[in-house]
Amino acid sequence: MKRLALVAVALFAVAACAKKDAAATDTTMAAPAPAAATDTAMKMMDSSKAMIDTAKSMIDSSKKLADSAKSAMKKP
Repeated sequence: MKRLALVAVALFAVAACAKKDAAATDTTMAAPAPAAATDTAMKMMDSSKAMIDTAKSMIDSSKKLADSAKSAMKKP
């Protein structure tokens, strides 16, 4: 009985000290880069603001042209 216990302890000691051959694999998912999405959204907002400014300036210039055309038609 003592021999069996000694063999069991020896097996546990060898198993505990044995090096694992397979490397642990990382199973966590990589987080997406929020900086890229934010940067793209900011660029889109900047371009839309520029488009709004351009549209407003075009409206103002067309009003000026319409006023000048009206005044030109009134003069005989």
